[in-house]
Amino acid sequence: MAPVVLFFFIALLLIAVMFKLFVAEYSIEFSAFTKAAIAALVMGKVIAMLDWAESGRRADSTHRRIVVVAFKTFVYALVVIVLGIGEKIFEAYRKAGTLDGAVSRLMANANVDRFMGLVLLISLVVFVYLAMQEIERVMGKGALLRLFFKRPA
Repeated sequence: MAPVVLFFFIALLLIAVMFKLFVAEYSIEFSAFTKAAIAALVMGKVIAMLDWAESGRRADSTHRRIVVVAFKTFVYALVVIVLGIGEKIFEAYRKAGTLDGAVSRLMANANVDRFMGLVLLISLVVFVYLAMQEIERVMGKGALLRLFFKRPA
């Protein structure tokens, strides 16, 4: 699980640092390191659970690899959207006291563009990871590591 967490940590840390640089002129405090570390651990665990869940079957071997990677990314994005909306409703419910008030509050204060942009950005990182995972599966274990980090002859 360590290589998966390291990949997501580096990718998310780069995204968070870019975000921090973009909002620096507005004097917004943002802790890039802790957010990237927590998100990397969560995403690493989710990817490990997805790998474990499909380890018993190879039904995806009948489909093109891009279809499998795109489908897994799409499912991941849907889960993130559902959990993100659920979290926002729960947070609004704690402030409003009623479910109706929470939904009204959420609709009034929702920043859909920012939320969907974040989902898209994280989904892109997941897509790249899954594509690299499929390439390594076809090329053999350690092939990508040798390709990128082995000294040329």
